[in-house]
Amino acid sequence: MIKKLELVCSKCQKPYRAGKSLFYAEDFKTADFGKVKLICPGCLAEWRSYWKIDKACFFEKAGVLYVNIELANGDVYEQLDCTAMDDIVAISHDIPLRAQNRLYKIYKKWYDEKMKDCLKNCVFSESFMRTAFTCETFGGDKYSDVAFRFNRLGVLETESEIPEVVKKQIAEKWSIYEAASLAADDGWKI
Repeated sequence: MIKKLELVCSKCQKPYRAGKSLFYAEDFKTADFGKVKLICPGCLAEWRSYWKIDKACFFEKAGVLYVNIELANGDVYEQLDCTAMDDIVAISHDIPLRAQNRLYKIYKKWYDEKMKDCLKNCVFSESFMRTAFTCETFGGDKYSDVAFRFNRLGVLETESEIPEVVKKQIAEKWSIYEAASLAADDGWKI
């Protein structure tokens, strides 16, 4: 027996005709097609136009990534937990793919700025009366064969000018390198 299914938008409650595609609000609680929440083309267009992102500000708190969003219409969403992946940023609200892509572009600029001074790699070399490092930051700054030492106060001194934020990371890497070297010399397994 063939039955007729009336298409009624779950948002505006108006009947509509099917186009090439049917849109629906995803609901993980049901697998029953009869309970699918259909969305009409008008409500879909309204939803897409609502999520025009004007500004976004990313920040981390306790190791979790958050974003504050301001929409073109002035609406503001604050402290939304989010995840950046594969050219999109997923947030705790259902938003169009175009808005997720826009958020990713803003996120990428924020992340690149945040990481520009972080060490990408660092290699130490030791020879008679000379200890040096070669390293590169994610921002592309390179420092090759720079001699260094720690003064009596434990402060890292370098033979050429290095930004303090990079020097701090080199000091941290050196302490790990030195501890691993001592452990290896004593026959410890790391």
